[in-house]
Amino acid sequence: MRRVAAWLDDRLGVGSFLRASFTEKRPPRGIGWLRTLGFAALTILVLQVLSGIAIAFHYVPSTALAYDSIRAMEQDVPGGRFARALHYFGASAFVVAVALHLARVFFTGAYKAPRELTWLTGVGLFVVVLAFGFTGYLLPWDQKAYFATRVGTEIAGKAPLVGAHVRQILNGGDEVGAPTLTRFYVIHVVLLPLALFALLGLHLFLIQRHGVSPPGGKVGDPVEPGDPYYPNHTAKEAAVGALVALVLFWLAATRSAPLEAVAEPSDTGYDPRPDWYFAGLFQLLKLFQGPLEVVGSFWLPNLLLAGLVLLPFLDRNPWRHWRQRPRMTALGVAIAGAAVVLTWVGVRDVPHNEKQLTYPLGLTELEKEGYRLVRRLKCTECHKAGDVGRTEYDAPDLDEIDQPPDVVADILADPAGTIGSEDMPDFAHVDEASRYAIGVYLRWLHEDSRKRKAERR
Repeated sequence: MRRVAAWLDDRLGVGSFLRASFTEKRPPRGIGWLRTLGFAALTILVLQVLSGIAIAFHYVPSTALAYDSIRAMEQDVPGGRFARALHYFGASAFVVAVALHLARVFFTGAYKAPRELTWLTGVGLFVVVLAFGFTGYLLPWDQKAYFATRVGTEIAGKAPLVGAHVRQILNGGDEVGAPTLTRFYVIHVVLLPLALFALLGLHLFLIQRHGVSPPGGKVGDPVEPGDPYYPNHTAKEAAVGALVALVLFWLAATRSAPLEAVAEPSDTGYDPRPDWYFAGLFQLLKLFQGPLEVVGSFWLPNLLLAGLVLLPFLDRNPWRHWRQRPRMTALGVAIAGAAVVLTWVGVRDVPHNEKQLTYPLGLTELEKEGYRLVRRLKCTECHKAGDVGRTEYDAPDLDEIDQPPDVVADILADPAGTIGSEDMPDFAHVDEASRYAIGVYLRWLHEDSRKRKAERR
């Protein structure tokens, strides 16, 4: 084994790399637990990659099958629900960890020379993580996914000069649809991982190249070495990484990732909300209406991004300690506070969307078509089915209609004279095949309700 290790060390330099990175490395004195946030983000990244691969084995990037593939994975694949929940909660944790790591670097002045490029790669990683979030929540193809993505691409379309082209490229057309899902899937599983690992590799290389920034003091001051990186600081990182993993495992084991009804583009009454990490931007748009909308959708976010990119070159104060940089510290606190407040207000702005009918796996294509038509024609605005729909109208429950599909098709075309349908509008404008499909779905709905009642007895 020693000969094998010596051979590998001679060819790959693994041993010398590990000694230089861990056992012989002595970071500056005074670094504490906050310096473990980067490792926490790295731990979450590993879990995201593993859970993402597990999901990709079963996911079908098609508007016809994406939703069903997610549900089939959660219901029929051992560990499928856990994998998706881990990926869902891990996405939020990833944003939090990277944002906190970026904030720590800012307030400790660790972006100053000679670590400007380290800061720039970190900002790039934060942008990529947000892009993962944006492209990821379209993939389940449920109501929230569809309409939140449509709002997001419309915001991108507000950019001056190139906005319309960006929106066209993202959508793959004029509206969110099948090409959008395909493009977002490719971006999410191919392009963004390539960008992430390229930036991460450069980021870690620069950390090894320049070392950990010493706390406090001035740029160029002598650095007093502290305890060896291994095992002192690595023990802290291992503890934080294990804690983060355990919390995510607990969340994934006790909670499910949300999944609304399958997307219905014709549902113009749906009130969309993005995931919480875009809630602040969504709320910002409400502050700038009409001609000023471009200020909230484009100029302010990009001005902040430009400020982050230029920060190491604009801040000429040689001190790293936050107390010695009162103006920059005040600006950072103000921006962070505004982001937290806007996010908090945005998260509390809960939409009041009507609960929609859902369907289990295994429906025929005709039954699925009938289900989509029931939603498209807004039947639950007058009828009720289980705990879905309204009760203020004297209309029969959808799951209590026990009529052959052809009879339902005739009633929909001319409900006059039918008992219980005196006030029902006619749907003669709907073609006969579609009315028949509604009847097929209602027959399935009735049989399913009857089976459930029998099981409860």
